[in-house]
Parts: sequence; C-alpha cells; structure tokens
Amino acid sequence: MSPPVRPRGSTGLLVAVLTGFALAALAFAAGSFAGLAPPASAAGTGSASTVSRSTPARTAPADNSAPADNTAPADTPSPTPTPGPVRLDALPSGLVTSFPLTVSGTADPGDVIDVSGGSSPGSDTSCSVTAASDGTFRCALQRLPDGPGVAVRAVSRSSGLADSGRVDVLSPPVIASAQGGATGGGIHGTAYPGASVTVTAETGASCTFPADSSGSWGCVIAGLRDGRHSITATQVAPFSSTRSAPSRPVTIVVDTVAPPAPTITSPAPGSTVANGQTITFGGAGEQGATVTVYASTSRGTTVACTATVTGGAWSCGAAALPAGDYIASALQRDAAGNVSAGSNPVAVSVEAATPSTTPSKGRPSAAPAPAPAVPPPPSAAPSPSAGPTHPSTKGWTDTPFTTASAPVVTAASVPGWLRSVGLAIAALLLLVLPARLLVATLARPRGPRAVRSSIFGRNRAASELGEADALLGDRIGPGAAAHREPGAAAQPVWLAPVVGVAAALLVTLSTSVQDVATYVRLLLALALAVAAVNALWVLAARGMTRHLGLPPARPVVRPVLLIVVAVSAIGSRFLGLEPALLFGLVLGAVLPEGMGRVERGRTAAVQLSATAALGVLAWLAVGLLPTPSGAPSAFLIELVNSVALVAIGSTAVALLPFGGLAGRAVLQWSRPLWLAMGLVVYTVLFALLLPVASLVRSGTGVVAVVIAALAFAVLSLSVWLWERYVEPAR
Repeated sequence: MSPPVRPRGSTGLLVAVLTGFALAALAFAAGSFAGLAPPASAAGTGSASTVSRSTPARTAPADNSAPADNTAPADTPSPTPTPGPVRLDALPSGLVTSFPLTVSGTADPGDVIDVSGGSSPGSDTSCSVTAASDGTFRCALQRLPDGPGVAVRAVSRSSGLADSGRVDVLSPPVIASAQGGATGGGIHGTAYPGASVTVTAETGASCTFPADSSGSWGCVIAGLRDGRHSITATQVAPFSSTRSAPSRPVTIVVDTVAPPAPTITSPAPGSTVANGQTITFGGAGEQGATVTVYASTSRGTTVACTATVTGGAWSCGAAALPAGDYIASALQRDAAGNVSAGSNPVAVSVEAATPSTTPSKGRPSAAPAPAPAVPPPPSAAPSPSAGPTHPSTKGWTDTPFTTASAPVVTAASVPGWLRSVGLAIAALLLLVLPARLLVATLARPRGPRAVRSSIFGRNRAASELGEADALLGDRIGPGAAAHREPGAAAQPVWLAPVVGVAAALLVTLSTSVQDVATYVRLLLALALAVAAVNALWVLAARGMTRHLGLPPARPVVRPVLLIVVAVSAIGSRFLGLEPALLFGLVLGAVLPEGMGRVERGRTAAVQLSATAALGVLAWLAVGLLPTPSGAPSAFLIELVNSVALVAIGSTAVALLPFGGLAGRAVLQWSRPLWLAMGLVVYTVLFALLLPVASLVRSGTGVVAVVIAALAFAVLSLSVWLWERYVEPAR
C-alpha cells in the first residue's frame, strides 16, 4: 500500500510554522541571557574604585589620601535592578460559562498589572491590580466576549512586559422578553451566532431554535397554560459541546386567548368621500389592543391606518386613498400578540379627482360637494354585491381568473424559479416515478388471471387495453377495433359540446362566484378555454399522423374523464390553491392501427408539447393585456388566464407515465425525453401555481404533504423490490 500523499503546500506550511516557533524560542532565550548579564554602569564603577584605592600607597600622606578614599564609593551610582517578567497562571482549559473570571499570576512586588480580555477591552472586560510583596497578583474580569480562543493579557505598567493566554467563553443567552410581559408562548432574544438555544419553563416545557448569523433567535413554548411562568435559556455554541450556564429567570404572562373582533362604527356603510379627503375610522375594541384597519379592492389590500384602543374605543384616519370602492375591515392584536377575527366589513368609496373646468357664465366654478359629515340615509347606500367591485368601474365584479398572473423573469425572481425547479424534481422523484413503479408492478401478470383482471387494467383483455390506450392519444389495438367498429354506434354529434360544457361547469367549482352575471361570464371563458385546449390536442395528433404518412387520427369523446376534471377542480378548492390546478382534456385521439412504439411516442410528445406551448403563450399574454376597465376587458383576461391554467394543468396530468395517458407512450419511446419534458412542464406548473406557498405557510400542511409523499415513494419502491427480487426467489 502506497503511503498517503500530503496535500500540496502542506509541507511548506509545516516548515514555516516550525521555523516560526524556533525563531520565537531563540529570541526568548537571547532576551533571558541579556537579562542575566551585569549592567555596563556597574562594571565601570568597580574598576574606578580599584584604581583610587591603590593611589595612597605610592604618594601622598595618609591624612591627604583619606578623603579621596571616602568619597569614591559615595559618587558611584548603585546598579538598577532588572524588572522581572509578568507571568500568568494557567487559564481554565474548559469552556468558561460563568463570571467573574479570576486571573492570577506573578510580577515584581508593587508593580501595577493591567489585565484585559478580548480584542477591544472595556471597563467590564479589564481590571488593574498591584502585585503583592511576594510578587503574586489576582484580578477578576466581570465579562469576556463569547467565542473560541479569547485572548487574556496581563501587562506591567512600569516595564511594559506582558504575558497572555486564551480561553473559550460562552455566556448565557439573553431573553429579550420584558419582565412580566404578555406573550402567546413566543420567546425571542440574542445568543452566539449559530448556537442552539433552548428555552425552558418551570413546568419543564421547552423549545429549541438556532440563532441566525446576527445572533437573533425565537421559538414558541408549546403546552404552557395561560398565566405567569418563569423561563430560562441556555445555548450550545458550534465551537464547543458544553452547554452554557442558564440565563437569569424571566417572568412572562402567557395569554393564548384571542381578543374579540373589533367593531367599526364609523364611517357608515356606503359612505363616499372626495378624492384626497381623510377617512376617519372608529369603533370599539379591547383595552390596550392595537387595531389595524385594512382597505381592500380587487387589486389587493392595503393598511389604511392603525390605532390603540383606549377606554374601549379607537379612532384613526386614512389619508390619500386612491379613487375606488373599498371594503374596510379591522383586526386587533393584544399585548400577547393574539389576533382577533375580522370586524364587520364597511363599504366606502373615494371619488375620482374632478379636473378643473372653466367657470360657467353667471356663477363661479362649482367646487365638488364635500363628503357629508352625517352618514347618508340607508336608502342611499348601495346594495351589497356578491364580490369586490373593481375600483375604477361600476357594474361588474372580478373573479380569481381576472387577476393577472404573468410570469416574471428578473434577478429577484430567481429564487422563485429555483423553488419551482426543486418542487418539480421532488414531484418526479417522490410521486410520478414511484407511481410508475407501483403501476408497473401491479400490472405484471401473476396468479390466476381471472381473479386479478378485474382489479388491474394491464391484466385485462386486449380489447379493453386498446380502449384504455385511446384515452389521450395511444393506438387502438386490433381487439379494440373489432370491439368497436362492427357493432358500436358512432358517438352522437351533441356529445362533444355537452361534455365540454360539463367540463367547464366542473372547472368553475375551483372557485367561488356568487354573482350570476359574473358566473356566466366566467363559465363562457372556461368553456372557450376547454374547447381550445381539446381542439389543439386532437389537431396535433391528426397533423402528426399525416406527417408520418398514416391515416389521420380521429377524435373521440371521453366522458369518463369528467371525473378527473372534477377531482382537480374540487381538490384545488379544498386545498385553497390560487390559481387552481385545472384539467380539461375530455377528447381523445384514436390513432390508426399499426402504429409502432416510436410513432406513438412521437405523436404523444407533439400533443404534449403543443398543449404546453399554448399554455405558456397564454401565460405570457396575460402580462401584455391592460388592466380591465369593464366587463369585456375582464372577460378577455379571464379567457387568457383560463387557457393558461387549463392547458398547463392538462399537460401536467397527461404527462403522467401510466394508464392510457400520453406520458406513458413518450416514456416507452424515450425515457430521457420524458424526463426533460417532465422537468420543464412541472417547473412551469409550479411557477404558475406559485401561490401554492399558501400551502407552505401552514407548517403542519407542509409536514403532512412531505410525509405523505415520502411514505408513498417508500411504499411503491418496496412493492416493486418485493415483486422484482423477493417474489421470484420464493
């Protein structure tokens, strides 16, 4: 076995580190030897005194030489002592979780030592102490910054000599909730970035949440009864597995009861104000709660004003609302964050700005009449409508299909498109492909055919299989031709329009429209969209068969597919999807007898591509249409939106690779092409249904969907593995 190869550059780095340590040791040793050498001034003084003591022996009398001998030592300066080094005692090797931290060491007696910690010492991260007579010192640091390898330094004021060490520090997290503050169970605060924070109540209930890059965290303690509770928090940082000390206890008041809905008592329903005039809203609410007034139109909802309830009443003014008809409603949030239900709705209107005109003869230009201070009589109030009226027009009501949902391709939309790609991949891996494995496994002939033929379609007679294959564009087998041609009566002419209208009626179940005129307008738009999608589906098959030199495919009405139409519409309504996932293919294309797998796959691919292209073009056209200004323009947008939704939704369903669906023919012809088409179609589908995030906003809904998808994938794979490998070996 060859020795491990060291990564390039690691040897040079190791040599550089060792060289640095060697140079540091050499410099330290040189400094130590220099401190042991005698000072130059002391050496010079010693030689001078020796010379002066030898002079009297050669010349002058004793009384003249005595003064010289006595003064020489007094003039010689005493040697300056070398300052001793500052030494820190061993710092804690484990995680420092509590304070104060006592730092000790040795220095020259009487020397003042400044001890500090961190890169930016402050008053609470530093201290000063005078070394005792035995040279020891002790100093308490009240705080250190959190983190690994925090530097601690001790510096002598007299000599500047210093010593340092490092410690790992983790303080308790901080709970930002006010002492005695009300909460619905949510707690927030600050901690070390990336740390895992655990909040625990005196009852033992707890919650854990990671701190973000800025150190902020928040979690909700479930299971706390309403009332006063004491909570503490601890944290575990990424650089250590040791938990910090608990924070100081904080008392909170848990309040999970939502306040009652506020009321709006002014303005009166049906009030009208001039353009630019402030609308004063007022009503009653819970003491101390914050009331927010929302003004809604078909274009969206805006916050009109907010107010705090004082003495059971509130009031606020909404200024500069654009011209239009609004439905005002209010919510109130109490101190614990609980939100009430909506208040009573109040319809108000803001008049359009009136352009200035030239005064008429005989009197000055008339100013617009101000909004009456007193609400108009009930007879003047407009009759309530079944839905929101468009703000700039009268006499028509919008629907979810009126709202433009044009695709956005900008840098800001990249995360949304990436999410759509991720959802498409997840759908293929967890739903579509496992379903294909499950269907293929269950369709494999095994056991008595007579018992199983009534359950699994692939075990049925050839004529029945041909009938199923003709649903959305496969061939009719010989058995089916024999079953259908001789004795089967041709489908009546009225069947296609009746089934088409029935499909449009079922599609309307995906939304709620109560106004009769609006419902008829939407039904007409959906009927035209269903007709366009089905016509293109059949024409694509006929054109492809002609291109292949074969007899053209003939259309066939499939009333049984109304079940799929109803399931998709009602399912979208039940899940709250806006826009809805719609399916509208109720026509099939019976392909000529004798077509092989390649021809059938190519024909199905053309059908799917044509329908998907129609949906994408309609989706793009939505962004080019002007804002509706009346019923005709609203109908146009509803028609284009309906074509986009029905075409893309139908393509997504028809692409499924099992049963008599066209996706099965494409998969049997070319698996890479089917995967590519699936990724593109489902990405566009999830981008179109981007408000499926309404499902994502509900955390429990997401968990349920993910668990169900994983369970389905595991079940399908398990059945396939059992039938493929275990059952044959038995």
